Amino acid sequence: MLTRALLPLALAGLLLAAPATALAQQPTDDDDAALAYAKCMRDNGYAEFPDPTPGEGMRFLITPGGAARFEKAATACRALAPAGLRDDGVTPEQLDGLLKLAQCVRDNGLPNFPDPGADGRFDVTRIGAGPDDPKLKAAMGACRDLSRGARIMIGG
Repeated sequence: MLTRALLPLALAGLLLAAPATALAQQPTDDDDAALAYAKCMRDNGYAEFPDPTPGEGMRFLITPGGAARFEKAATACRALAPAGLRDDGVTPEQLDGLLKLAQCVRDNGLPNFPDPGADGRFDVTRIGAGPDDPKLKAAMGACRDLSRGARIMIGG
């Protein structure tokens, strides 16, 4: 994921239609799909987009200064976006899972971790930990499966 992976401090970009060339390149394996998406993002102007960690998905940080470039690249690469990075919305079941994930994270050492908003996003200003914080990494690792397939988006 993002459906199954942590996206610390990611701000969502508006993801629109992608060019036909991106559609023709769609791999089927999750790790291959995430790698193809990362390459597409870099090829389309977001050079700092990292390769995914095999079996763990993608983790990346979008800085305010890079948001426009990210949005442009995400638009170009929409057809290659792994399920958790598509703008598919959140179901009531997924929102319930994200609420359980939030409680689990609080129970695992981050008492200020917020509940998600109605859109399924977590407010970064209330977390009290950065993307490399060992407590956040450990808590998300312990709790991520509770998300019921929802992407885990942490933004501001």
